Amino acid sequence: MPGYPETQQMEIRERIIEKTYELMSHLGVSSVTMDTIAQQCGISKRTLYEHFTDKRTLLQIVLHRFYIQRTLQVYRAMQSAPNKLEAMLSIYFISREYVADISEVFLKDIERLYPEIQHECHERERLFLRELISLIESGQKEGVFRGGFNAEVAAILFSLQMRSVKSTMSSFPKGTSLIEVLDTMFINFIRGIASDKDIKIIDKVLADHNIKP
Repeated sequence: MPGYPETQQMEIRERIIEKTYELMSHLGVSSVTMDTIAQQCGISKRTLYEHFTDKRTLLQIVLHRFYIQRTLQVYRAMQSAPNKLEAMLSIYFISREYVADISEVFLKDIERLYPEIQHECHERERLFLRELISLIESGQKEGVFRGGFNAEVAAILFSLQMRSVKSTMSSFPKGTSLIEVLDTMFINFIRGIASDKDIKIIDKVLADHNIKP
């Protein structure tokens, strides 16, 4: 790309990706134009198009980056946790941050305007679901999760709740925060599948995050 050294080109590209995610995740896809992105990044529209040929391509790259970041965080959480219960708790707090950060209009815009990108997102969610099922099954073998329930059904129910909570916020009392709903849902879920002897682990982790059990 003429006019910019390679390191500056990389910095500009990263700035574009980060700013696009920030704008679209809060305002939606349709509300954010390429002009807006260029202006917010402090670059010309020409420079923006030199990095990304169109809005669809930019959105795909932004979502791929989002997926890779979350996958790496989840992998590190699973590797560092002393048991599958604490891994599950760590993964929840990672997912909670992402869910809280993305607006409902962003998700609806992707579904409405970019069905092929929506399909890619669903495929990634299916991969994540398989990992969640495996995690719960491993936790049952470890003894930190109760036996006697279907790990796949539990994982699907939890995933569906996490995905649908934003669209149901109007059903909750006025002033109820999204985080409060997510935490209440998760606490009931994780307490329901944890073994009796390991409830204390849940209470400790929740206390570390200043959440009342």
